[in-house]
Amino acid sequence: MLMAMGVSTFDAPLVFVDIETNGLNHVRGRVIEVAAIRVEAGQVVRSFRSLIDPESELPQFITRLTGITANDLKGAPTFDQIAEELQSVLEGAIFVAHNVRFDYSFLKQEFGRLGLSFLPRQLCTVKLSRALYPHERSHKLEAVISRHGFSYSARHRAYDDAAVLWQFVQYIRKHFPPEQVETAVAKQLRQPALPKNLEPELVRNLPEGPGVYIFEDADGRPLYVGKSITIKKRVLSHFGRDHAESKEFKISQNIDNIRTIETEGELSALLLESKLVKELQPMYNRQLRRISKLTLAKQSVDENGYITVVLEEANQIEPDEATDVLAVYDRRSKARDSFLMLARDQLLCPKLLGLEKSSGACFWKQLHKCNGACVGEESPASYNARLLTAFERQRIQSWPYSGPILLEEKSGSKTARAIVVDQWCVLGEVVQEEYCDPVIATRPKHFDLDTYKILQTFLTSKLDSLRIQKLTHAQLSAMAA
Repeated sequence: MLMAMGVSTFDAPLVFVDIETNGLNHVRGRVIEVAAIRVEAGQVVRSFRSLIDPESELPQFITRLTGITANDLKGAPTFDQIAEELQSVLEGAIFVAHNVRFDYSFLKQEFGRLGLSFLPRQLCTVKLSRALYPHERSHKLEAVISRHGFSYSARHRAYDDAAVLWQFVQYIRKHFPPEQVETAVAKQLRQPALPKNLEPELVRNLPEGPGVYIFEDADGRPLYVGKSITIKKRVLSHFGRDHAESKEFKISQNIDNIRTIETEGELSALLLESKLVKELQPMYNRQLRRISKLTLAKQSVDENGYITVVLEEANQIEPDEATDVLAVYDRRSKARDSFLMLARDQLLCPKLLGLEKSSGACFWKQLHKCNGACVGEESPASYNARLLTAFERQRIQSWPYSGPILLEEKSGSKTARAIVVDQWCVLGEVVQEEYCDPVIATRPKHFDLDTYKILQTFLTSKLDSLRIQKLTHAQLSAMAA
């Protein structure tokens, strides 16, 4: 450590930075003002400040917050015009800001648009304040200014806010032992940059193995549910790319806690993630959130032996009727578009697909685009085989076992955990601790499309990672008793 040689981290070049933006997220948003104060060996050696034309409209609420108007930005340089000078002020210095990920993310995007790399070491004064003043409730810049009596001319203007940060560093160096300040700084510089409200200890103690993680805000509301075979590594990857992705950036600004649930392996993590997303409805999960209504394409056979298709809206798929479902859509319009494409490509009859109501031959028969199943000119066997082939990739496959199974992941753990599955439905979990009786938790039989897709993938392409034991219905009833 530098302190061991009598040299403080603060003797290295530092640059205190603040920006004002047009209020959009860092991916689409633009910087409208930037200030940087470079300090070397405890002395200000250079400073930079400039309004910046964002080349876009300025929202009124930003004007109310900062006092910067659209007229102020007219004639101001664009970012590409000040980039070289700003970069020279920042070069080789530790980048210091209040909620550093915010300022860093915007500037990284601005430099990135010009093809310039920007990867400074970062020091967050929010985290520094929290480390040195753990008893204080707020560490917003407003609270820091009020607490220590710092001076400024205009709040929410970049230069004044950056100057306050320089005052803060001078203040803590005067009022705390050097070793205490260095320890607080070193913790930040040694570890990946974490969101401002996350305790480093929480991240350090994350599980290394498989499971599910839940990002929560300060009120305990779920922001995001994810899964991984290596939880800690996956969580850190979120924070490593928050400057590049809008969703990750929003999560990092609001996350306050991480809950984790360890699992036996990838399959159980996937199933648990799917279940929790539906139960918790986290703000930033979209893929696994089930819409309230499904549009089901269901097959039946008419009096002439031809398979016909009808669209039905349902809240869920009944387990016993799952194999009658040829496809599932989130909207009726998507189903009709899909049917039209299949009818065109596979010469299926639009009348039997429910796209046309008429007596006699369908319109496509007159155009020679239907082989005549609607008037009996094509045999039911031929037509039905082609229709089932057309829906093969979308339809729910038949359950490949004669009854329920006990499915266990090969993990090498002393605790045996297995799930009970029948007709693609998870009916319960079995936990067998060493030297203990098994603990069985049952669930109502419920067909879930995402669960089906997960199980179907593992039972077709990842079978070697599983142990499967067939169960009789008597054994299943005994387990549920």
